[in-house]
Amino acid sequence: MAIWDLFSKRQADAAKSGAPDVYQYDDIPKELRVQIAQISVESVGKVGARSGYYGLADPNNPRWEEIEQIFCRERGVHAVEHGDFSGERVIKYMAECGTSDWLDLLELICVAIKVLGDDDQYSYRQEWGVNIDHDEALSEINYRLRQAGVGYQFEGAQLIRVDSQYVHAEVVKPALALLTGTEFSGPQAEFLSAHQHYRRGEHRQAISMAANALESTFKAVFDKNGWPFQKGARISDLVKIAKANKLWPDYLDASFDQLTATLQSGLPKIRDNDASHGQGAVVKEVPGYVASYALHLAASAIVFVVEAATA
Repeated sequence: MAIWDLFSKRQADAAKSGAPDVYQYDDIPKELRVQIAQISVESVGKVGARSGYYGLADPNNPRWEEIEQIFCRERGVHAVEHGDFSGERVIKYMAECGTSDWLDLLELICVAIKVLGDDDQYSYRQEWGVNIDHDEALSEINYRLRQAGVGYQFEGAQLIRVDSQYVHAEVVKPALALLTGTEFSGPQAEFLSAHQHYRRGEHRQAISMAANALESTFKAVFDKNGWPFQKGARISDLVKIAKANKLWPDYLDASFDQLTATLQSGLPKIRDNDASHGQGAVVKEVPGYVASYALHLAASAIVFVVEAATA
């Protein structure tokens, strides 16, 4: 279904014009829950009661059944709600559940939508009344989250916390797009893991994985180009190898030396100070803004390295 620009929405947008992005992460508005439920049924399919397209007897939509089974197994519960069909129970539960459970189920739904699109399952779409393209559905889910001021977006294969829509659109999203190739599967997994830790408030782990993703990006580029390096090389060694092989142009000016210094000491320094070593007897709390900075620094560096390698 197309997004309709209602009068009330235009008025609300005009009132917010020029205001910075302001997101919250703890409350899922009722209207958003309803909108996501509607998009989910349109893109995953009807919850049950087959139309008889193939004359099969099973009344339960297998995609909804898989979503419910995964959630119940991971949460250690037998069922989420009462109802005849898996999808019915999931949607009913999402109408009232806590934020953490709602986000987990939303992520599972988004993955199911993505898989349906990737597999192009025409017979399933016909049988279960899927009437919206998977890209359109995922785009609308992200739009509804932004519209509601809920700071999460589905990118790649998981929900990612968003602090600034501008930074997300200009830095994080391009980094994920550049890491989609098979040669970058390692750094992509580490970068997504960093965001997963960040979403859970595990800031030390988020910083560590973000730095690992940057190091792995360098190594993936070196592997692709046949440039030798030690497997345990530190970031300073990796930057030297990149410079020696002219990964980026060497203009021999102070400004470019500063860029090299940022790659070499920016993110790794944060990791070494805040994340990579034992914290001792006293619990060491890493502020969220430090983790956010580290993630964005990693993303911008990854974009720089990959684009330099493909220029």
